[in-house]
Amino acid sequence: MKRMLWILNPHAGRGAMSGKIIGCVTAFQQAGYDVTIYITQGAQDATRVARERAGEFDRIVCAGGDGTLNEVITGLMQAETRPVLGYVPAGTTNDFAFSLGISKVPAEAAVIAAGDTLQALDIGRFNDRYFNYIAAFGAFTEVSYETPQQTKNIFGRAAYIIEGIKALTNIKTYHIRVNSAETQMEDDFIYGMVTNTVSVGGFKTIRPDGVALDDGLYEVLLIYPVENPMELQWLANDLLTHNVESNRFAYFRTSKISFSSDDEVTWTLDGEFGGALHNVQITNCSRAITFATGKEPEGKES
Repeated sequence: MKRMLWILNPHAGRGAMSGKIIGCVTAFQQAGYDVTIYITQGAQDATRVARERAGEFDRIVCAGGDGTLNEVITGLMQAETRPVLGYVPAGTTNDFAFSLGISKVPAEAAVIAAGDTLQALDIGRFNDRYFNYIAAFGAFTEVSYETPQQTKNIFGRAAYIIEGIKALTNIKTYHIRVNSAETQMEDDFIYGMVTNTVSVGGFKTIRPDGVALDDGLYEVLLIYPVENPMELQWLANDLLTHNVESNRFAYFRTSKISFSSDDEVTWTLDGEFGGALHNVQITNCSRAITFATGKEPEGKES
């Protein structure tokens, strides 16, 4: 019988897995797996378990939010062997699950996680850390990891909106030097992100139908400062209408990019705190981990 390690965060998404475990285990067993369940004990525990025990199993499945998935991916990137990774989304937004076509219903996601539709996907290296779908700095990036878990559990996605409205009154400008094979620039920005996803914070990215998760390229979005609420509205309109020619932001694709600044810049990785840093180098690790998916990712536009 095939062996599966199921790493489960019981606190994610208002305890979304409560009462759902038996249905998921049944799906795993019906797919021919002998299941070992591990309940995470705190921050970074999922990374340790994935790293230390990856070689014992044919498949690892993560149940939790995007942050828990990031921990498991980090552990696999540090492991000597990397079994196929399945995902049962149980967080508040679950952006990466949306990109992979994974159901929000745990029992249905478990069937996909134990299934045979596989895809090797890109993973990001951020200095000496890893991320699976987004590295970002600037406006609103603190919202995801500074929003208290209890508030998330009570209000769900609305908790992020509440914290985001508070952040509107304190938008900071960062002077940053950006370097990649495609472009070099030095300017002021209020936000920047390097992504490999069709959804961020539950909202579609600027070119969702042009994103491939396995082509070795990232989407980079850098937003220039806005002077007043009207300019902020124009910026929002450009983003929502996918106006990639807008002069309010820079948008391009790359496989490797670096950021440097005289002042520390606070980053978030997959919704978790990524550090306050002067220098960041991001590299696309092409097709580094094989996922069990609900659909084949769409190809990029030519």
